Amino acid sequence: MPPQESSTLTAPLPAKSVYAKYLAALGPGFLFAGAAIGTSHVVQSTRAGAEYGIGLLGFILLAVLLKYPSFFFGPFYVSVTGKSLIEGYRQTFGKSVVALFALVQIPVTAIIIAAIAITTAGLAGSIVPLSLSPPTVAVILIALCCALTFAGGYKLLDWVNKVFVVILSVTTVFAALAAVPLVDWTLYPATAVSPLWSTATFITLVAVLGLMPSDITLAIMNSLWSEARNKNQGVRSDTAAEKIDFNIGYIGAAVLAACFVIMGAGVMHSQGITPADGAVGFASQVISLYTSTLGEWSGVVVGISAFTVMLTTLLTVLDGFPRMITASYYTFTRVENDAEETRRIEGSRAFLVCMVGLSLLAIVILYTLMGSFRLFMDFVMVVAFLISPILATLNHLTANGATVPQASRPSRLINAWSWLAIATLALLSLGYIYVRFIM
Repeated sequence: MPPQESSTLTAPLPAKSVYAKYLAALGPGFLFAGAAIGTSHVVQSTRAGAEYGIGLLGFILLAVLLKYPSFFFGPFYVSVTGKSLIEGYRQTFGKSVVALFALVQIPVTAIIIAAIAITTAGLAGSIVPLSLSPPTVAVILIALCCALTFAGGYKLLDWVNKVFVVILSVTTVFAALAAVPLVDWTLYPATAVSPLWSTATFITLVAVLGLMPSDITLAIMNSLWSEARNKNQGVRSDTAAEKIDFNIGYIGAAVLAACFVIMGAGVMHSQGITPADGAVGFASQVISLYTSTLGEWSGVVVGISAFTVMLTTLLTVLDGFPRMITASYYTFTRVENDAEETRRIEGSRAFLVCMVGLSLLAIVILYTLMGSFRLFMDFVMVVAFLISPILATLNHLTANGATVPQASRPSRLINAWSWLAIATLALLSLGYIYVRFIM
């Protein structure tokens, strides 16, 4: 049985215990940031700055703000019910929705794993000359991360992620500050690759916002990580502690997204540098953003840091996605009369099968769909964007469903905010379909 919430969470606490409670809750929010600071930031945010200056920065920050409730409902649901959003889907909508969700997510998550792996391989190739092709390096990295994730579980993932996210965050903020004087702060510069009100800009915007700050499935992974942390600690964190942990990761991801746009605008756009189409070439350009602003000394340090953070992102998704599919499988196969799930995810055969299966599918994608790094990245982002209104709706209805006590449900403000996000994402998705396939 899952551990019950500690009575100390509902009783008045001494100051020291309050601080200890909030410190103990930290973890899933950092994992959120570690998973988010991947292709969306390193690739798409940098490319947006390189091609449009700061022209798309406002849209990126608006998307991060708009999506907040959809992501927050993940840790919120765990804090109120002690269960993940996957279990919430089952109790709110039934097994068929969980099964459909898992079937749709399997190819999508495999594509995202491939995208992160090839970006990480590109960074490796920009630091150390490699004779192997980027897809082959990506396969090696996937195998390494699978072994570490399966052996170390949540605790190892949490520790490694915190260390490298902090290192990259500090260096990225300093590099962005150094690039600020180089930026043309025109709201939408005339030197952008296409006019603001154009089909090309709209298509690019959808691709950039698809994983900004991340795919909404990260809300589900976040809820599973919160559940894993609670089980490791034997105590369920309350909503206030979950919110602080989540906000740290979410705001951090937003700040770093802006930093990469500023670096792309200041270093690449101002000099008319076109983003490279290959994974290694583009990764080398990202490293040059730091050396151009912080000095040559930073090349090796930041290059290694960027690589390790992308490696951490790969570790994170190779834990989170198989965890999500395993939880879906458990939920779908559990006996109807069993109120609680007693099977363990970490180290289980089902988790191993899901991890290996998704990895193999990602490897197939690496060797068959990687003709153009840029087109591949755009495809990943667009797919994530098109399914985002559906996932946002599921999260909203679950957080406000019968499994959540009336008094504990989200506020009217958060719910109105969530519906606004859902409507906006749906309209933009329909607009993209119209522009691409009908117009």
